[in-house]
Amino acid sequence: MKKHTTKREKRLAPISIDTKTELIDHTRPQGDVRRQQLRSTKRTSPHQTRTTRSKKLDNKRTYQHKDKNSRTNNKGIKVWGGKAGKPKVTKQEPHHSSEKNNYDYDEEKDDNISKYILINFKTSWFNVQIPNQLIPNQPRIDKNPTRLMVLNRRNRTIQHQYIKDLKSYFVPGDTIVLNNTKMYPSILYGKKEKNGSDIQVYLLREINPNEKSWEVLVQPARKIRIGNRLFFLDENNDKLIAVVHDNTISKGRIIKFHCDLPYNCFKQKLTNLCKIQGKRQDVLSTTFKKPFIDYSNMQTSYAKTEGSTSPHFPGLHLSKYILKQLEFYGINISYVTLHLGHETYEQIMVEDIQKHKMKEEYFQITHQACRVINSSLKSQQKVCAIGTSTLRALESSVSPSNTLIPNNKWTNKFIYPYYNFKIANALLTHFHPPQSTLMPLLAAFLGYDFLKYAYEMAIQKKYKFYQFGDAMLII
Repeated sequence: MKKHTTKREKRLAPISIDTKTELIDHTRPQGDVRRQQLRSTKRTSPHQTRTTRSKKLDNKRTYQHKDKNSRTNNKGIKVWGGKAGKPKVTKQEPHHSSEKNNYDYDEEKDDNISKYILINFKTSWFNVQIPNQLIPNQPRIDKNPTRLMVLNRRNRTIQHQYIKDLKSYFVPGDTIVLNNTKMYPSILYGKKEKNGSDIQVYLLREINPNEKSWEVLVQPARKIRIGNRLFFLDENNDKLIAVVHDNTISKGRIIKFHCDLPYNCFKQKLTNLCKIQGKRQDVLSTTFKKPFIDYSNMQTSYAKTEGSTSPHFPGLHLSKYILKQLEFYGINISYVTLHLGHETYEQIMVEDIQKHKMKEEYFQITHQACRVINSSLKSQQKVCAIGTSTLRALESSVSPSNTLIPNNKWTNKFIYPYYNFKIANALLTHFHPPQSTLMPLLAAFLGYDFLKYAYEMAIQKKYKFYQFGDAMLII
């Protein structure tokens, strides 16, 4: 008689080939586990083959075999065979790849890993508290020589010298690049034709010679509007009339002079009027709270090309005697031109320095200057820019092969950290105001941490700051 078997006995009976029960593939998950894996291995592109999908599926299997007739799923529950009770779960060992890592860690880079991380610099990071007694308000009138702080970028060292010791940091074959721009008298004092109130006009740049139109700053600005007629008196009480034509985005005005004289005669008359009134600016400027100051008498010893409305302050440190001494020592002297505007030393008004926009300035570089400078670059010698304006002119005219090319155009190049300098490898300048457009340039050329330390040392050693102060040489 055939023995009756219960369902439990059938379920616990070992599998054999003779049984008619459905064989289960133990190398493949079943049920919800299988569906979840299929969802996660959908094709990412139509060109992905099923072979690639099956390889991914094999790498994601998380179950383990305990013996021939039992196994556990990913939750640790037995789904076939074995004894009843709480199953024993074994931890899966981590997967170790047999492929070698292509990245070789360099322990030397770990000491200075911050230089490989790009940081978005903020304007507030360039704020330095400078004592008021270290900020002169007028040009140097004493006989004390100008002090010179020498910053070595390679050795991270600081030396305290004087400007007369400049030649000791150069060798024959090096090149010093000067900005030969020249200031023109740019301050006019006049009256409004409507009510006769006093006004002051700062000539920034000429827009159209044919229309005799200029971009200017006016004071008081809130009382001078479009359509107002302004007149200026010369020494013979002859009127020179101008009309306010438009406003500018930089809080300035566009004025047009009404004069029937030819252009050359008009330009000469305008220049003479500025010179005459400039001699009386101490008297004429008393009616204004913050009058514009005419620095046209502060010219460098090598000024040649007229077009700036602001002095080239770093060049004022170099007298004719120092330049002759450098030439006699075998150092090349080269000249470029960049006309400075009043925005050169302006303060950055946004927190993210990358969003600041520089005003355009005109520069010119000749073929002769390119030959001298490229010769020093080819022989790997120093090319020292005198002033940040000279540096910006050089970096605005670079060829794809990192050589200087002749040019004459407008530039609004704004240099901030992580900029790669191509031409100049040395810089002579002064201690600039905090949060000005020139502080990020110094940080890019010198390094932010070294710049911060240099300013702290300058305060400790009582250097004079800003345009009328002492100088720094970065080599």
